[in-house]
Amino acid sequence: MERRRKDGSGWERRNKWWQELFRKHSSKYQIYLDCSFEQEMSKSEINSLANQIRYCYALNKRAKHPVKATACSLHGKTLDVLNNVSGLDQWENRSFYITSKDIIENTEDKSKLVYLTSDSTNTLSDLEDDKIYIIGGIVDRNRLKRIAINRAESFGIQTAKLPISDHLDMLSTKVLTCNHVFDILLKWRANGGDWKKTLLDVLPKKKEANEKGKNKSEAKP
Repeated sequence: MERRRKDGSGWERRNKWWQELFRKHSSKYQIYLDCSFEQEMSKSEINSLANQIRYCYALNKRAKHPVKATACSLHGKTLDVLNNVSGLDQWENRSFYITSKDIIENTEDKSKLVYLTSDSTNTLSDLEDDKIYIIGGIVDRNRLKRIAINRAESFGIQTAKLPISDHLDMLSTKVLTCNHVFDILLKWRANGGDWKKTLLDVLPKKKEANEKGKNKSEAKP
């Protein structure tokens, strides 16, 4: 093991294994993280977003059905924080890309884009293989209300929200972190398209999410 660590053969073997996994089992839809809101956020919020992006990378690396993911409009202070992460230059080997290009500049066909926002009037029923699902890189959505949907509508991008209200009763806000939304999109296929199971698997306990129609005392521990 020590020899493989020193000569890099261990990393090369793991990389080949993951590339084969991606070739055989990757989800066909893609995910964009829209990091264009940096100027609206504080230093601590930018640090939080950078950490959420790191979590997204780690989730994709471990997923049964990884996706091609791209952090768009990633530059400035957010990129400065990520540049301190060891191995950032290797993220592309796990199909996790970083670009300074905007979501529109990074896409040839705008009709493939679906911006995920809880403000949308459309609800996702399935994840389509030819679509690119966009997660807004925003930390304080309560303060920056409708900023994601306003951006999507300014570009003429279709929007949708996760079917949380269709399956769960939540006592707290339905606003989720970037990595929680990312994890939901990853696990949807692993759970055979079962939204309820996927949402319950991912949502943190502090969200107090229960199955639709069940009160807290009836919900499973």
